[in-house]
Amino acid sequence: MVDCKHLFQEFHPGRFLVFASLLVFGVLLSFKLEGVMECSYWVVFAPLWLWKLIMIAGCILGIRSYILQQDLVHEMGTVADFQAMLLSTSLQMLLLSFEACLCYKLTTDPNSGPDSEGHMNWYLVFMPLFLLSVLSIIICGWGWKKERPLDLELLFSVNMLQFVLLVLRIEGIVFWSYQIILIPLWILLGICSIAVIYYIALTAVLLCTNDILPSLRTPRTAASCLYSLANFSLILFLGLLVTKIDNPEAESHSFIAIFLPYHLGMGSLVVSTFYQKGGNPWWFGIREEFCLFLLKKFPAIRVYGNISYIYGYSTQETAIPVDIPITNTSDSKNSLPKVTFSNVELPD
Repeated sequence: MVDCKHLFQEFHPGRFLVFASLLVFGVLLSFKLEGVMECSYWVVFAPLWLWKLIMIAGCILGIRSYILQQDLVHEMGTVADFQAMLLSTSLQMLLLSFEACLCYKLTTDPNSGPDSEGHMNWYLVFMPLFLLSVLSIIICGWGWKKERPLDLELLFSVNMLQFVLLVLRIEGIVFWSYQIILIPLWILLGICSIAVIYYIALTAVLLCTNDILPSLRTPRTAASCLYSLANFSLILFLGLLVTKIDNPEAESHSFIAIFLPYHLGMGSLVVSTFYQKGGNPWWFGIREEFCLFLLKKFPAIRVYGNISYIYGYSTQETAIPVDIPITNTSDSKNSLPKVTFSNVELPD
């Protein structure tokens, strides 16, 4: 059963933007690495630029709404939401700096010497990520204190060692294979696999009991399937990519084939955003849930929000049994017993 009303209510616009941008970026990057597209890396990174542009516009409008609505600022949770928006914007600005430095490095000459014109050391390229990791650790402490969900903050805070190992390998200071360099990432994916297995087991237990509402069975089942598919696809993609990089001269799959599990995993995460209720109401200054804001601005969507689809519906359950005779309505009226009504006087 697909309930459009539930999809509207549980939609997470922020994560949808992030996963959709990463999905399109992966498609363009695979075409660029395979030589199908002869374009600059600035064009390949265009989906990520669009993501950051929307984020900056949403933050500016949120700050404007915060200044103009000071009487409503001290409502429960609004101050923490506004602070979370500012912290998230600062993190993504550092991420934008890293992406810009990486594009510049790849566009010039990634193997250029230190005396060449326009040379940028890989340490400088990864410097925004180092600052991002440190800031993410601080924000994680703030988020746990405020009991707020953590997404990118938690991801970057645990990957500081991974960034250091990548820089050392790219600069030629260490000559380990990328299978060893990416050990922190393997550990992170292993922890995610354990979490996904636990979520699937919990969902199976709840589905076997009556402790969960029937309306929540489909979302939980769909979310567990999507998370497991995304986790398995990303592990497969990372394994294929590491094999390709460590053995560039050996015959292996093309980059387009290697990125297929990545596309599948990101596509699963995009669909899973319809089962992840949340979001910061201060983005773009809407100060309410994205679904309610969208329905107010576009009333025609309400028609689609009240539609539900049931698959595998059988008409045999509602069919009239053959053994039960169907009487004529005119005859049934005459067969009804007649009741005489008398007037009842009300007391004075």
